[in-house]
Amino acid sequence: MKKGIVLLGPDKHIEAKAANLKLPVTVSDKPQLPYAKTLIVAPGTGIPWDLLSAGWHFLERWAAAVPLWRYGQTAESVGTAAERKRTKAVIRDLRVLLHSHELLFVRANEEGQALVDAWNEEMAGGGEKRLAFLRAYYRVKPRCCVLPISWLAEVQQRSAQDARTAKPVKRAGPLVSVEIAPGRFVRCHPGDEETVRAQYGPQGRRRGG
Repeated sequence: MKKGIVLLGPDKHIEAKAANLKLPVTVSDKPQLPYAKTLIVAPGTGIPWDLLSAGWHFLERWAAAVPLWRYGQTAESVGTAAERKRTKAVIRDLRVLLHSHELLFVRANEEGQALVDAWNEEMAGGGEKRLAFLRAYYRVKPRCCVLPISWLAEVQQRSAQDARTAKPVKRAGPLVSVEIAPGRFVRCHPGDEETVRAQYGPQGRRRGG
């Protein structure tokens, strides 16, 4: 299955690195899906090249994979009042986290294409891009793997960031089991399932430890 990058504007560093990895690059002014598995990336983004294989693997199960933008900052704190009102009409509640659309893995299937089409429609009028992506996400409701914010950090910073976010937090309630590899499970708190899956590679090995 062919994999490639759609670069939303020129970036010589990304293009050179992709060439070294023999990954085709399409430079475009808007998101599109020219490959079976596409990484849509904004110029200047610090791509976690060492995690690309995991990103492609997620697309075997999900139509898209995208990191969260910032923990603790929600849709109610960005954009204009008019944009927030428009967004609330779609998603009903602005107290939701935003996504880092600068690093978006998408599979070229019906769900993936619908997400990209809706995103382009929402961005057509300009404005806050994160709210536009959020509206598209809620309109389409694709099967999406939400990744931790550390996917946008530079490689040398990510291990330290993961170590900080990995500190134990006391929570009430029973644990749930998450399958990270065939026949292999990890227990976590409800709501942390996708974060746990993202911390383990396709073979069920924990990253960074």
